[in-house]
Amino acid sequence: MTSPPATDIPLPSGPDRPPAPTRHVASPRQLAWLDQQLTDWQAEGLLDEPTATALRARYVAHRRVTLARIVLTLGAAFVGIGLIWTVAANLDTMSPLVRFLLVAAVWVGLVAVAEVLATRRERVGDTASPVVGAVRLLAAAAFGAVVFQAAQSLQVPAYEPVLVGVWALGVLAYAYAVVGLGPTVLGIGLAAYWLVWHASESTRTVLGLTTTVASAALLGVALGTGHQRLPERLREWRPLGLPWREVGALLALGGLFFAALPVGHDRGAVGATPWVALGVAVVLAAAAAVTGERLDRLEVGLAAGALVAVVGLGLWRTSGDLGSTSSLTAADWARAVVAVLVYLAVTSGYAVLGGMRDSDRLTWAATAALVLFTTVQAFAVFAPILSGAVLFLAVGVVLLATGVLADRGRRRLVAEGREARS
Repeated sequence: MTSPPATDIPLPSGPDRPPAPTRHVASPRQLAWLDQQLTDWQAEGLLDEPTATALRARYVAHRRVTLARIVLTLGAAFVGIGLIWTVAANLDTMSPLVRFLLVAAVWVGLVAVAEVLATRRERVGDTASPVVGAVRLLAAAAFGAVVFQAAQSLQVPAYEPVLVGVWALGVLAYAYAVVGLGPTVLGIGLAAYWLVWHASESTRTVLGLTTTVASAALLGVALGTGHQRLPERLREWRPLGLPWREVGALLALGGLFFAALPVGHDRGAVGATPWVALGVAVVLAAAAAVTGERLDRLEVGLAAGALVAVVGLGLWRTSGDLGSTSSLTAADWARAVVAVLVYLAVTSGYAVLGGMRDSDRLTWAATAALVLFTTVQAFAVFAPILSGAVLFLAVGVVLLATGVLADRGRRRLVAEGREARS
């Protein structure tokens, strides 16, 4: 993960010529589309060749996922884990103060190196460098080592969710200070982990945990869509809304996945944390829906629908547990059918949303979640009455029918639009 690929890159200009236009990065697929459009516009007489050349010169190719980026990101992740593991080993040969100063020096050094590399990249006019992103991700991980080492020096128990929360806040602050995508993803993941861990401390119920996860999903989506409406002075933060939305989608699919499993013995108090998270998420989601565009409202609505389904399935308990399908009642079978249909609707919605947002990751994540969910349900619930093959066939038929109806609706809207224009 690196800084957002949509960073503007000012090119150096000589003393005897006007400043060169700002250049923007674009994927090879986007550039291929642009080349074709420029060729068509020239053929139609809309552009002359010098203008087309000037327009094309404003964009430079940039691949978001490369081998170097993957290797550097994995290397930063492994080094970060190793650094935190080293701190966890307690470094008994050193005093607590020396250990803390050593870890803090490593963290400060990594932050300094990352910013020196970023400044050099901006000076030479290079695209977003995977090396800068890897070092920033490593610096974010090193901050966790600082937090845990400080806790050890102060005799604070290491297995406390508050430490993960402090780590998450520090990483997110750093991510927004440098506008780094990798630290943002790490910070969001840590914040979600802290919230679920904190909820598990106050509740042992599936309803409480799944409601917390689904609330975190809605919260993430609401914050992510809100990034698009940041003021102009904060426009550099707008690309950081993407990980909020995509992590929110993953949390929504994961929370609904576990809520749909048959769980009969869910005793104990839910606790206050899930309901507090639910209240905050609903308020932010309502604000995002009111101020957002149509696509934003659709995305918030999907996350809200997943949250409603999670709470509903959590309250609708089964008489038996996972693996004891022989004792399930008619109401339990009805719950299983409803769970499959709801999960099918939510995953289909996220797959369509991925296409509308031009996010292949979201589409593939929704597809993988649906396949995994259908497989688990086939063996966990429907095995006595339906084989896995039959369940897959039924889901496939529903998907095909939905796709056909959606395509017919699209063609009908296009035809009506043409008639209105004529």
